[in-house]
Amino acid sequence: MTRKTERIGRSGEYLTCSVLARESDTVTIMPHTSHADVIFEWKHKLYRCQVKTVTHIESKYKNWRFDIRKGNTTKGRHYNKNQIDIIAMVNLEYQTVCFRAFSDCQTTQITIKDEIMKSTNSIQSFKDAMKSLSMTDIWRIGRKAICLASLNTLKNGWFLRVGP
Repeated sequence: MTRKTERIGRSGEYLTCSVLARESDTVTIMPHTSHADVIFEWKHKLYRCQVKTVTHIESKYKNWRFDIRKGNTTKGRHYNKNQIDIIAMVNLEYQTVCFRAFSDCQTTQITIKDEIMKSTNSIQSFKDAMKSLSMTDIWRIGRKAICLASLNTLKNGWFLRVGP
C-alpha cells in the first residue's frame, strides 16, 4: 500500500470517528493489523467498524463504488461475520459517511448513486445502520440470523453487486 493510499484510508477513518464521536463517548482507531478499523460504544455495547474510503466517482455511471473486502495483499479477502459489525463507506469529496450493518452486506461491492452520496446525512445513516443491526439481533433464531431485506435502501438508490 502506498503512502498516498494509506493517507486516504486514514482520512476516512478520522472522518468516520468524527461522525461517531457525535453519538458516542467511546471511539477508538485500531492498529493497522486489526480486522476492524474503529471501535465505538453504542447503548453500552462495543461495536467494530470497518471503514472503506473512496476519492473518485465511476465516470461512466456517476456512481461511487466501495469494495467490501480486505486489501489486495491479504490472503483471505472476505470478512467473517464475527469480525466486524458495521461498514462505514466514506466519500472524501463530499465529506460524507454512509453506514451499513455488515449483516446487510451480502456482496463484495456496494455502489451508491452520486445524488444519494451527495445528500447523505452521515448521522442519520449511522442511526439507520444501528437500527438495522438491532433488528437483526431481535430476529435471530438459534444460530441462523434472518437478514432483513433492505428495500428502503434499494429504493433510495443503493445497488448491491456481487463480484468485481
